[in-house]
Amino acid sequence: KCSAQSICFVHSNAVGNGLLDKMKTLAERRNLSDLTIGPVLSWTTEKILAHKDAVLKLPGAKLLWGGVPLKNHTIPECYGAVEPTAVSVPLKEMMASQENFDLVTTELFGPFQVVVEYGDADVDTIIEACERMS
Repeated sequence: KCSAQSICFVHSNAVGNGLLDKMKTLAERRNLSDLTIGPVLSWTTEKILAHKDAVLKLPGAKLLWGGVPLKNHTIPECYGAVEPTAVSVPLKEMMASQENFDLVTTELFGPFQVVVEYGDADVDTIIEACERMS
């Protein structure tokens, strides 16, 4: 299976222990000057932001961080230039339809991550989601 981190399944215990805050802190450190972030070659900024907006339309989805264009850069418009972005999507909504599943699992190959929180009772659903992505 691909090792890209487009989706992150996070147990509710980890959320309660501050994992998302730590992830946000690390994401906010990324910048163009030290090359810890760069242009997305296969998606434009406009297309990335439109995808973010589509994911945010799912019931219960929320922006965790980022979601805005990078500032003060010279990246051509034919590439994507957005701040590291994370959107939380409820597991139930991700699995509600094939359309939702496809939207949530679309890989941008850029600084865009979907975070799906789950609990002990959801392990079988998480395994199903992982198998569907393979």
